[in-house]
This record gives sequence, structure tokens and C-alpha cells, in this order.
Amino acid sequence: MSNLSLDIAASALNAQQAGMDTIAQNLANANTPGYVAESPTLTTNPPGDLLGVGTGVRVVGISQVPDQLAQTANQQAQGGLAQATALQQVLTQAQATFPEPNGQGLSTQLANFWSAWDAIAQNPGNQAPYTQVADMAQGLATSLNQASAQLSQTASNTTSQLSTMVSADNGLLSQIAQINTQIASVKGGGGSANSLIDQQNQLANQLASDLGATATTQPDGSMNVSVGGSTIVQGGTVDTLSVGTVTGTGGASALGIINTANNLALSVSSGTAAGYLGAVNTYLPKYQAQLNTVAQALTTTVDTQLASGYTTTAGTAGDPLFVQSGTSGAGATTTGITATNIAVNPSVAANPQGTLGVSTVGGSASNNAGNAQTLAELGTSATGPDQAYTTLIQGLGTDVQGVNNQVTSQTSLANAANQNLQEIAGVNTNQQMVTMLSYQHAYQAAAQVITVTNTMIQSLLQAV
Repeated sequence: MSNLSLDIAASALNAQQAGMDTIAQNLANANTPGYVAESPTLTTNPPGDLLGVGTGVRVVGISQVPDQLAQTANQQAQGGLAQATALQQVLTQAQATFPEPNGQGLSTQLANFWSAWDAIAQNPGNQAPYTQVADMAQGLATSLNQASAQLSQTASNTTSQLSTMVSADNGLLSQIAQINTQIASVKGGGGSANSLIDQQNQLANQLASDLGATATTQPDGSMNVSVGGSTIVQGGTVDTLSVGTVTGTGGASALGIINTANNLALSVSSGTAAGYLGAVNTYLPKYQAQLNTVAQALTTTVDTQLASGYTTTAGTAGDPLFVQSGTSGAGATTTGITATNIAVNPSVAANPQGTLGVSTVGGSASNNAGNAQTLAELGTSATGPDQAYTTLIQGLGTDVQGVNNQVTSQTSLANAANQNLQEIAGVNTNQQMVTMLSYQHAYQAAAQVITVTNTMIQSLLQAV
């Protein structure tokens, strides 16, 4: 009986020691991303004598407490936050393209441009106001060119960032496939794959943030990863992703993420990738189109009015002021104007007083400059560039405010989902300390059994 008591107490010491070792492991990884709390699985040893007294306890294994639903909810929430944050980053860059209102933006340039025409109307015989109008027109054209180029550069940079991220994510997907194979090997040999599962979770969380990927743990411990409903990783098999041109809504070309295994575009609706794709495919083209509308409205408004006037020096029809870059003279191209190609007519830049149609009549009575006065009042036109630019700025501001609100909302959701996951599968340090005390007391009690049993045996030996 005494030997059995020692064996039982020794098994208890081993079991409680395993419990304290597990607690130490949990506490050491309390802040490790993807780590799932562990606990020893204990079972009673079968009876060892006719009386039915057991033979102690043994550790069957070290188990984790994963929760697939909580993990999926957390990954979805993190993907939503990453999407909003990525879009916020790009829209903020787009907004910086238009320094409004600080007195240096296009709205101020337009206001000054219209006022300059009034100076011509007041003194049509003075060359200086004509030069000032030409210079301000050049400033407007340059600002539109630069804004268009900056929007294009923002789109290019965003595309480059997306490509770099997808390339890195291909590496993460490959790592998960490799870990899947390792887990099968470890479990097949009867070992514990907990550390490998922790690595899986960490990689899956990053992919959820980047691509809106969904990870599902299989009964054998492997992890399947899908993006937009398409399975990318299954067991040890992994597909490769790339960034390229796909067919978007209505058959139009758009930027997308392609599964190179079947050359099909993925339906990415979450994660940083979704934010970048939304910016490149929807928001930035919208701002570029609106900026083109400003350039077109400026050209149409000014050149149409100039076409009805005459020069003050010769009394002949004037030249257009805004043209496509690379064209010149009275027949310069004024159709197909965009913010990228708008320019000041070189013939006007060389001789503004002799080429601008600022008079309402030709011939000897050409110096009335009535057309210049009309031009000075076009800033309030409902179809003019000022209104088109206001629409652009207001829309961009609304978009930025909307995505800022979305980031705030998604941050709250992501924090709540992560907290819920931590409460279920993470390391609760307070709870771990309480559990450690339980293991400690059990260990001390088992040690006391050994002490008492040894004392009994020594007494028996002395009596004999």
C-alpha cells in the first residue's frame, strides 16, 4: 500500500508540474499574436489492485482552446478595419492634391483670373492687364496639369503598394501550406502541433488583414485559406496570386487580384487589398474625371466667349485662350481637353493684346472691351469651371469624412472582436494566476503525501 501511495503521489507531482509548466508557457506568450492558451489534459490511471484503488493520474496531452467562430469574427473585423484604413490613406493623399481652402488652391486662382478680365475692361489700351490674364491662364493650366499628374501618381503608388503586399502574401500562403504538412507529420507521429497551430493563426490573421482572407481549421489540424470564396490553400497545396487587369462592372477594365492557377479574378471585398482596389478603380478615376470636367468647363466657358469677340488692336476675330497642348493659333484644338493636356495657346501667350477677342465689335470701334467685361462675370456661371471645381472639392471632402467615420466604427468593432477572442482563446493573466495556485496547492499536497508515506515506512522499518 505504501509503495502504491508513493507511485500515486509521484504521478500527481508530475501532473501538477505539467500544469505549472503550461501556465508558465501561457504567461510567457500572453502578448504573442495568434497564440492560443494551452492546458494539460489529465486522466485517471486505472486501478492497480483488487480494492479498486487507482494508480494516480497521467497527462494525456497539452490541448488548446480554439474557437473557430470567434477567430473568424475577429479576422473579418480586422479585415474591415484594414480596408477602411487603406482607403482613408489614399483619399487623404488625393485630398492633399487640392490645397483648399488656404488661398493657394485652384478656387483662388479662378477668382483672380476672372478679376483680371475686369482690369482689361477698365483699360483696354494698356498691355499689362492682357499679360496678366495670359499669365493667370498659364497658372490655371499648370495647376490642372499638376493635379492630374498627382492623382495619376497616387494611383500608380497605390497599385505598386498592392503588388508588393500581394507578393509578400504569396509567401505567407506558402508558409501555411508548409505548416499544414508539418502538422500532419507531427500528429501522425503522436506529437503535439500546438506551436505550429499558433504560427498558422498568426499568418491567417495577417492574410485576413491584407486580403480579407478566411481561414478554416480542418479536423486534422490543417488550415484551408480562401479569398473571395476561392480556396487558395488546401492542405499542402497553394495557389499563387498576382495583381493585374480584370474585367470589371459593365465589362470595363479594372485593377484586380488574379489567381494564377486558373487565371480567374478574386472577389476581394475586405482587407487592405479591397481598400486599395476601391481607391484605384472607383475613387481616383472619379476625381480625375471631375478634374477633367473643370478643364473642359474652363475651356468652353472662356473660348466660347472669346470666339464672339474681336481684338482691340486689329478689330479681327481673336484666338482661343485654352487649347490642347501642342496646338497653336486660331485653329488650335479646343476639343478633347483634359486636365492633363490643357494648355495656353502659344499665339496668345506671345501676343495677348493682339490675339484676345475682348471687344464686342470689330473694325475701328474695337476698343470698347465689352467682351472682357462679360468674361469677368463668368465666374458665377452654373456650368463654369468654378462650379465644377466646387463639386469636386465638396465630393472629395464628403468621401474623406465618410471613410474617417468608417475607420472609427471599424476600430471599435475590431477591438471588440479581438477582446472577445482573447477572452475565449487568449491568455487571461488573472485566470492563469488563479489556476497556477490550484496546481501549486495540489503539488504541495502530493508532496506532503510522499513525506507522510516515507515517515510511515521509516517507522515500520524501525519497528521491525
